[in-house]
Amino acid sequence: MKIVITRSAVLDLDRLRRYFAPKSPTGLLHVIDALQNSIEDIPASLSRGRATPHDDVWEKVVPKYGYIIPYYVRGNTVFILRIYNSRRKPLNYDGVLDLE
Repeated sequence: MKIVITRSAVLDLDRLRRYFAPKSPTGLLHVIDALQNSIEDIPASLSRGRATPHDDVWEKVVPKYGYIIPYYVRGNTVFILRIYNSRRKPLNYDGVLDLE
């Protein structure tokens, strides 16, 4: 199964890097590693995703660091829609399936 990280998710990762890099470069590496492992695990655990308000979108939870990774499956492709911290305000699911 192919994994595609959308532009919105890439922007989320860029913001995460800008925030953590000056504070804790080692911490950033740990968070990025956990996110990468979680993303790579999604195809093997599609049925274990958490439901969202949008019927076609599921969430992978990274509890150790409090991140949530909403994803959408189309055919043989998993689209990573966003990467956000659950301690922030909840994600607005309006337009979340804009797969650009």
